[in-house]
Amino acid sequence: MQKLFLICAIVALSFAGQARSETAEEFFRGKQMSLVIGYNPGGSYDVWSRLAANHLPRFIPGNPVIVAKNMPGVGSVKAANYLYTQAPRDGLTIGMIGQAMALTQALREAGVEYDMRDFSWIGRFTSATELTVVWHTSPVKTIEDAMKRETVLAGTSAGSTTDLFPRVMNRIARTKFKVVKGYAGTSGSNLAMERGEVEGSLDSVDSLIFIRGDWLRDKKVSVLVQYAQKRHPALPDVPAMVEFGKTPDDKRLMMLFGSNAEVGRSLMAPPGVPADRLAALRKAFVAMAADPAFKEEAQKRKLELGPMAGEDLQKLMRETLDLSPDVIARAIAVSRE
Repeated sequence: MQKLFLICAIVALSFAGQARSETAEEFFRGKQMSLVIGYNPGGSYDVWSRLAANHLPRFIPGNPVIVAKNMPGVGSVKAANYLYTQAPRDGLTIGMIGQAMALTQALREAGVEYDMRDFSWIGRFTSATELTVVWHTSPVKTIEDAMKRETVLAGTSAGSTTDLFPRVMNRIARTKFKVVKGYAGTSGSNLAMERGEVEGSLDSVDSLIFIRGDWLRDKKVSVLVQYAQKRHPALPDVPAMVEFGKTPDDKRLMMLFGSNAEVGRSLMAPPGVPADRLAALRKAFVAMAADPAFKEEAQKRKLELGPMAGEDLQKLMRETLDLSPDVIARAIAVSRE
């Protein structure tokens, strides 16, 4: 009996040693991966995710197959919670969730079960910077003008970024934005601005580059502020919201609200993915983002590339969410005014 136990122990240790020595390439070879998308098919999150599902396997050791799966719900909170609490942590499940999930977490929104700092961040395709723009007929041309004169903006609904971001600027930068809510999305808001019903609206860098390029070229709009942690390369003369923080706490508050832009369209995996597999996924992402075929397809789809490495995203999440209780309380108060 003792001999049988000894033999079983030796066999078990042998298998354990083999498992420990398995390389990332050996693990991924012949496997099928899942890419969980926190939104419905057709939007930009879905487009980027399916682009990754097509191209990323070429650069992952072992060349696994990636199958994209949509899991919409509560602005991608459903997918974030799944990836955090239920998804396998072996490296075979990755995901793309909403750019506002760090802000949603900090604001203590109902239903949040995740911590963005704990996810295994793989890499960012692009930032997603939103802007306040005003039509050329408005006397407001700069953010300084908006601090002196009431500027009427189109908004969608209470609590949306079209409503929230201008209120944050009013609180911290002392602008005098007035938001008229009820417009149907960006297209409805922009149409109201063109018709003269309002002076301005919320748009995005991506939109101004690929959809409404004539607005900038022909000076049909003035861009007042970027809702981001730093200025986008395409708009080097337009201030980012963080620049208006006068105290360290003000800056931390603005960093939190500006995190939406920095997260953008990013891939991540559940917490606790083995280090060698996460390293392989991060290396594969960097190689894919630099690949000519990938970049050519992104360009054909009119997608802006602004990659960020997974390690930098991980650091960004820590810096954004390591907040004092006072800053969190202020953020919640501003969001619920």
